[in-house]
Amino acid sequence: MYTHSSSRPDSWLDKTMSVLRANQLEACEKDLAGLPFRCLFDEDCSDADAENFYNLSFYPGEDRKTHKYALHTVEELRVRVLSSFAPELALLSPEEHDLLVRLVLFGGKLTLQDWEEIFPSRSLVRRLWCRTREENGSRILQMPHQLCASALLLLAGEGHKKIRDAVENVFESIDNSLYLMGLTQAAGPILHLQSLLKDTYAENRPDLIERMLLSGCDHLYDSNGRLILIHPGLAHPDRMLCRMPAASAACQEMSPEALRAASDSLNDLESPLYEQMLFSIQDMVRPEMSPEEAVEDLIILAKQDVPYEDMKEVLSSMLVSLPSADMCKALRDLSGRVPRWIWFSSSRVQ
Repeated sequence: MYTHSSSRPDSWLDKTMSVLRANQLEACEKDLAGLPFRCLFDEDCSDADAENFYNLSFYPGEDRKTHKYALHTVEELRVRVLSSFAPELALLSPEEHDLLVRLVLFGGKLTLQDWEEIFPSRSLVRRLWCRTREENGSRILQMPHQLCASALLLLAGEGHKKIRDAVENVFESIDNSLYLMGLTQAAGPILHLQSLLKDTYAENRPDLIERMLLSGCDHLYDSNGRLILIHPGLAHPDRMLCRMPAASAACQEMSPEALRAASDSLNDLESPLYEQMLFSIQDMVRPEMSPEEAVEDLIILAKQDVPYEDMKEVLSSMLVSLPSADMCKALRDLSGRVPRWIWFSSSRVQ
């Protein structure tokens, strides 16, 4: 995932979740095209390549926190990667893990079929496990044989499965928190996962947990250096951060069960609005996006308290014709009844 940009002066037409994600995809594709064509574990990799590998990895940001500075060799980097391979494999983001499993099952070579696979591919390359290349107009993700064989064995272990259950639990809580609030401090999920990992081979690795969150979530750092996790549709996180400390503490105190219950309650409220909007625009959405994506964009705009007239302008841009009366009614219902994210709702009664 990429650090979230928050100071765009454009209209709301340029700030829907689908547009924000498309911009991130374009940036990610450019990054992938500029990465080394070698992998750290290729036989022809030499010490002349070591600093390039180090600089594209997660290590520089982590080493700055401990004031660890040194020149690097290929062998030193290989040892460093391999020494954490088992816990790091278990502490992948859900998207990375799904892609990694497919990559291993296909023998370490996989043609990327979906644009959503670009993001986890970039993270797997940054972990110094993989490389990508273009082949006949398609992007290929490759993993060295020795890492692929080790991963296959680790994936089958009970210890790995136990850790993955904990990771999925925490990511469910993160997803619920972000949908309820728009953003949250990473400290809560990190502490939660650390408690779940006690007595596993991934315990006491906050560095790998943070690496997982950087890979799996949109994010930024606030003025105090705290890692903040961001909903992918939030256009202006800076407008929320000034009010965040007290509210985020309340969020961190919510148990996974409470978050799940709140999410279910919100779903009960929003589902009829979603279905009404979807029914009204079905077969009228421009071919480059699906009706479901269009409705999701509109709901996320409503959560940011975007005025109805601006939302109507966004809706018009999604359609092959002018909005009908039924569409406008559905949009007005959605605009008025979707609960705002807490930092946008201080002056509203839901």
